[in-house]
Amino acid sequence: MKKFCSIEGFEERNRQAVMLALGMFDGVHVGHQAVLNLAVEQANAFAGTAVAFSFPMHPSTLLRPEQAPPLLMNPETKAKHLILKGMQEVILQPFDHEFSQMEATGFVEFLCAHIPTLHTLCIGKNFRFGKNRIGDHLLLRESANAFGLQVLVAESESWGDGPISSSRIRAALEEGRIGDVNQMLGRKYLMEGMVCSGNAVGRTIGFPTLNLNWNPQAHPCFGVYAGMVKNLRNDQKLPAVANYGVRPTLEKSSCEPLLEIHLLVEPDTEQWRTGVELHMELDFFLRPEKAFAALDDLKAQIQSDKNQALELLSPL
Repeated sequence: MKKFCSIEGFEERNRQAVMLALGMFDGVHVGHQAVLNLAVEQANAFAGTAVAFSFPMHPSTLLRPEQAPPLLMNPETKAKHLILKGMQEVILQPFDHEFSQMEATGFVEFLCAHIPTLHTLCIGKNFRFGKNRIGDHLLLRESANAFGLQVLVAESESWGDGPISSSRIRAALEEGRIGDVNQMLGRKYLMEGMVCSGNAVGRTIGFPTLNLNWNPQAHPCFGVYAGMVKNLRNDQKLPAVANYGVRPTLEKSSCEPLLEIHLLVEPDTEQWRTGVELHMELDFFLRPEKAFAALDDLKAQIQSDKNQALELLSPL
């Protein structure tokens, strides 16, 4: 995968016509995919290169830090998903003070200066650019015309009672509405990380877990989930229940959130151990995390969670 930290130097690496998809692309959801598809279609039609232009952080982090939304993806994960959706290159332009002061009328000139073979700009209807977010799709088209560029605007994609957006996905995630999250993403929500050593409490009560230090900015509500977990070492995929939270029954003081995965099928323990990378897709939210008065109550609830998860996952 080719990924560039900024737009500087891009012209030295690319000689084909560039179809540039512009956006924050946090989550790379169905709405974003409509923009990306336009760039891919144009690249195929004109034997060009489909390129994504985005930022590693949300602009609000610099401009209005108290209002900056938590990100659904870190920059590396976002770049990976952009490539999976057909982007041949990904530009992650640092959003610094200098860039934030660029006038909207100079944005297209800036792009052309660094991408001489720029052919098409692909955006969503709500795309904004330039100082104080003055630029919209109308100004972009007007500016692009002066440089002989084509501008394509993707129609909004909807789910439920409104258009799909990263903010709606964050809200659904916080409320445990995994079905809505998956529909708006166009794929299963993914928890991923390396298995780390734990205190083995789960094993002592009959429910051994694989622990992952996974704590993204935007995360699901604390609770119990059911889904399929994939072992990247051997590509084995098994049904599992996962608890994401702070384990209030077992931890008497505050602790960092932890992802604990309990496999519903007995695995080859040699292949499922510390240091292995796991990807868990969430299919169902079973219940919120809660504190139990006694360990036996917790054990009974975990068994109930297992039974429910097996029933829900069996048709998949």
